[in-house]
Amino acid sequence: MFKSSLILSGAILFLSFAAKAQHAKIGIGAEAGFPSGNFSGLSSVGAGASLKAEFPLSKAFSIIVNGGIMNFFGRNNQLLSVQDLTYAPLKAGLKYQLSETFYAEGQLGAALPLNNGQKTLFAWSPGLGNLFNLPGKHMLDLGIRYEGWTGKNESLSFLNRSNTKGFIGIRFAYIFGL
Repeated sequence: MFKSSLILSGAILFLSFAAKAQHAKIGIGAEAGFPSGNFSGLSSVGAGASLKAEFPLSKAFSIIVNGGIMNFFGRNNQLLSVQDLTYAPLKAGLKYQLSETFYAEGQLGAALPLNNGQKTLFAWSPGLGNLFNLPGKHMLDLGIRYEGWTGKNESLSFLNRSNTKGFIGIRFAYIFGL
């Protein structure tokens, strides 16, 4: 029964997205990550790319789906060599237009490890951004967010005592209006 309800809910959600697809937006962007807290003991900077789709529910609210790849470069010194930490974060959430171009969003999902010895982490990120109009339906998107990846990894636990790998993320993207 639960499985049938889940499939029906998914089908209804998909059809509502398809009905609004003429207003959907897809963006491809470059990402930079600056670790904070104990995570800065493992890495000083990260870089990546992402693909984000936006499906409007109303004039102010949209559902967003975001996926990408993020690599945090490991710190190296005479005593320790930390491997790069590479994850594929997959998230979904809500976006609220505060004005015509300024927005706030929140996303939840998972950060899937692409390194051996790492575990899947719960990902969450609140953020703000601004859209800059270009000719036609295209736009530039500049966003900043705090992102946390929560979960316990056994490797290098003495360097990252917290269960959260947190960082400030900056995203610069080109938005294709469909």
